[in-house]
Amino acid sequence: MEYVFNNRPSQSPSIILLSEFNMSVQHKGDEKLVAYPSVTQVRLSKSKSVYKAIISMDASNPIVVTNQLYHPDGRTEDRSRQYVTFIRVLHFHLKEKGDTRFVAGCSWAKAVGVVVCTLLLSVAISYGLDGLNLSFVDPFTMSLLFSTLTLGFWAATFWPSLPKRYKPTEIPTPFLP
Repeated sequence: MEYVFNNRPSQSPSIILLSEFNMSVQHKGDEKLVAYPSVTQVRLSKSKSVYKAIISMDASNPIVVTNQLYHPDGRTEDRSRQYVTFIRVLHFHLKEKGDTRFVAGCSWAKAVGVVVCTLLLSVAISYGLDGLNLSFVDPFTMSLLFSTLTLGFWAATFWPSLPKRYKPTEIPTPFLP
């Protein structure tokens, strides 16, 4: 199976060929063969209308595959049908060949980063309001209140995009176009 994509308009197209024992990644005339057992993780994610698969391998940079193809004339081609087929075939090959982790959603580092930034912002706002004499309680209580409210909002809004493991035979449909 062959899949053609690029992630940015300035990037030249890449081609991934899936065969029985490995995948071949071709970009700008260079070809890299990746044996399926060397694939350590496949992470599926989504932002707006762009679906992304991040394929991590042993001792190599990850390959980021999207459902977009940008043409030199500025047109963007939505390759969702081909992307779904590519993802299903990739999962079929990986389920039997190796010890690959399958994860859907954002990374834990991103989730923890959002929580830490939220807490720091809550503390800064509460002490800023106290410094301007606009606080109705002490800054510590105000920062706890802001933190609880904002973390509750983040939890309710982004719960579906938190990272979750899945089986290669049960690809989560929210992460497919």
